[in-house]
Amino acid sequence: MSAEQDSSDEPARARRAEAAHGERRVRFVAEMSRRESQSGRLSLLRLLAFLATGALVATALAESSQLAWMLAALCAVAFVLAVIAHQRVHVLLEAARTRRDVHERNLARISGRWVELAPRADEPLPRSHPYAWDVDLVGPGSLLQRIDVSHTAHGERTLLQWLGQPAHAAEIAERQAAVLELAELVDFRQELEAAALRAADGGKHSGKLDGAPFLEFAGLPSYFAAHPALTPLIFALPLTTLLVFALGRFELLPRGLWLLPLAVQVVVLIRTAAPVRRAFDLVAARQGAVAAFEHLLRVIERAPLQSAKLRALQQRLSVDEVPPSVQMKRLAGWASSAELRQQFLFYIVVCPVTLWDLHVLRGLERWNERVGKRTADWFAAIGELEALCALATLAFCDSAARMPEVSGQPGRLSALDLQHPLLPAEVRVGNDVSLPGPGCALVVTGSNMAGKSTLLRALGLNVALALAGGPVCAREFRVPRVRLRASMRAEDSLQRGASYFHAELQKLRMVIEDAEQAPPVLFLLDELLRGTNQRARQIGARAVLLHLLKRSALGLVATHDVGLSALEREHPGRIGNVHFTDVAVDGEMYFDYRLRPGVVRTSNALRLLSMAGVDVPEDDGRMVDPEAEATTAVPAEGSSQSAVGTDGEDPNGARAEKA
Repeated sequence: MSAEQDSSDEPARARRAEAAHGERRVRFVAEMSRRESQSGRLSLLRLLAFLATGALVATALAESSQLAWMLAALCAVAFVLAVIAHQRVHVLLEAARTRRDVHERNLARISGRWVELAPRADEPLPRSHPYAWDVDLVGPGSLLQRIDVSHTAHGERTLLQWLGQPAHAAEIAERQAAVLELAELVDFRQELEAAALRAADGGKHSGKLDGAPFLEFAGLPSYFAAHPALTPLIFALPLTTLLVFALGRFELLPRGLWLLPLAVQVVVLIRTAAPVRRAFDLVAARQGAVAAFEHLLRVIERAPLQSAKLRALQQRLSVDEVPPSVQMKRLAGWASSAELRQQFLFYIVVCPVTLWDLHVLRGLERWNERVGKRTADWFAAIGELEALCALATLAFCDSAARMPEVSGQPGRLSALDLQHPLLPAEVRVGNDVSLPGPGCALVVTGSNMAGKSTLLRALGLNVALALAGGPVCAREFRVPRVRLRASMRAEDSLQRGASYFHAELQKLRMVIEDAEQAPPVLFLLDELLRGTNQRARQIGARAVLLHLLKRSALGLVATHDVGLSALEREHPGRIGNVHFTDVAVDGEMYFDYRLRPGVVRTSNALRLLSMAGVDVPEDDGRMVDPEAEATTAVPAEGSSQSAVGTDGEDPNGARAEKA
C-alpha cells in the first residue's frame, strides 16, 4: 500500500480482501451449522436422560430395585454431563456466530453496502465541530459509519479524536506503520472484535463497552482504609456468632445468646450499606462487561505485534508482571461474588451470618489498591488499538487505499487520482488536485449536480484520514501540516431564531478566526454567502477568500458565481480556476465528474427545470459574465482535482450518468 503503487492493482486488492473475509465467513457459517447439529443432538440426549431418570426412579420406588437406583443415578449423571456439554456447545455456537457477523460487516464495507450497518443514534461530535458534519465525517452515511470497528466507548472516542484533530508528524508516522501491520492481521482484528462482543448478553448489545464505571470505581476512596478496625471485625464477628451458637447447642451457653453477636453483625451491615452499594453498583452489575474486557485483554496480550506503536501499547498492559487479563479475571470473580447478594435466600440468611458483602467489598478494594489505578491506561490502550484497527480496516477493505506522505511543515498539498472514500469503488471517478502552498486557492465552478460539493468532501475526508495516521483513497497524496476547516452545511433554526445567513456566518467566523493561528488553515467553502443577494454574495465571497489567503490559508471554494473566477487574473499563481460540467451526447445531458481547467462555460439549471416539467424560455445555457469569459488560463501548479459523486447532499453514483 505504498504511494508508488498505481491503480492497476486495485481489482486484485479488492478480490484479495473480499476472498479473505468471504472464506472466513464461509468457515464460520459451516461451524455454526456443525454446532447447531451438536446442540440438537445434546438437547435430545438431555431429554432422554431426564425421562429415563424419572422412569427409573419411579421403578426403583415401586419395586425397591437396587439396579433401578443405580441406573437412575447413571442417567442423572448423563443428564448433568449433557447439560454441561450443551452449554459449552452453545458458547461455541455464539462465538462462531459473532465471528461470522464480523466478516459479514467487512464484506458490506468492501461491496459498498456499509450504509446498511447500524449508525449511531446520538451525535458523537457537536454540530459546532469545525468540519466533521460538513465533510460527512460523522452522522448517517458517514466515514465513521463505514470504518468504525470499535466496540468500546474508548475506541470510538479515540477514533473520533484522531479524525477530528491532526496529530504531529512523528505520531502520524508511528500510526501509519501500525495501521499497515494491522491491515494484514485479519484474524487478530477478527478476534479483537469478537472478544469485545462477548458481553453478558452474548454479543447482542447495541451499545459499546464502557470502562467509565470501572474508572469511577478505581477513584472511590477505600472504606476499609478509612476504618482500619473493620478488617478484624468482619472476621471476628462471624466466628464469634458461630462459636456462641455451637456452645449453645452443647448447653454451655444460653441457646439464644448467639442472636446478640448476630444483631451486631446486622447493625454493621446497615451502617456500611452505602459504600457497599456504591461499589457493587459500579462493578457487580457489569459482570458481563468485565468478562468482555478480560477477553479483549487476553487477545491483545497474545498477539504477535511488531511495530513500535503496537509494542508500546502491549507493554502498557501489565501490573507487576501479571497479565491484565488475569487481573481482570480476578475482578470478574469478585463481581460474581457480589452478584450473589441478588439471590433472596442468600441475602437474607448467608449475608448477615458471614458479613459476605463486607468481605467482597474488602476484596474489591484490595484489587483496586493493586490494580485499579492502572485500568485507565488499559482502557486508553484498548481504545488506541481499536482506532488503529478502524483505520486498518479501511486500508485492507478499500482497494484504492494508500498511505499518504504527511509533512510536519506547511507546504504543498497534492493528490493524484483522489477518490471519495464513501462511494463504492466501481462508481468512483478520480481526479487530481494541487495547491502550491499557503496562500493559494482553487475556485471550483460547475454545473448543478456535477460534483463540486462532493469534491470538497472527498478532499476533506482524505485530509482528515491522513492527519489521523490512516490511509487515503488516492494513488498519491501529499499533505502538509494544516488545520482543516469547512463551511459547507449551515442549518437555520426557528427555535434559536437563526436564519440560514446567520448560521452560515457563524461557520465562516470559525474559519476566519482560526486562520489567524498556525499551522495554516485548509479551508473548504461551498457556495459562500448563499443566503443573501447576488451582488452582496459576490463582493462578500471575494472579500472572504482574499482575507483567508492573506493569512496564509489555502483551500478550495466551490461556487456558481463565475465572477469569482476573475481573481485568477488578479493573483496569478495563487488562485486558479477549475470546473465541472455536464456532457452533451446525442442531445442528452450526462455527467462524467471529470475536473477540467478553467471556468465552466454553461449552466444546466434551466435545462434541469425543463426536464422536471417546468415551462422555461429558450436559452443557450452560456455564461454571460464577461470576466469569466476572459478567464481561461490555468496555473502551472496543478489544476485538476478529485471529484466523485454529485454536487448535492447525496453522493450516489459517480459514473457518467444521464440527467
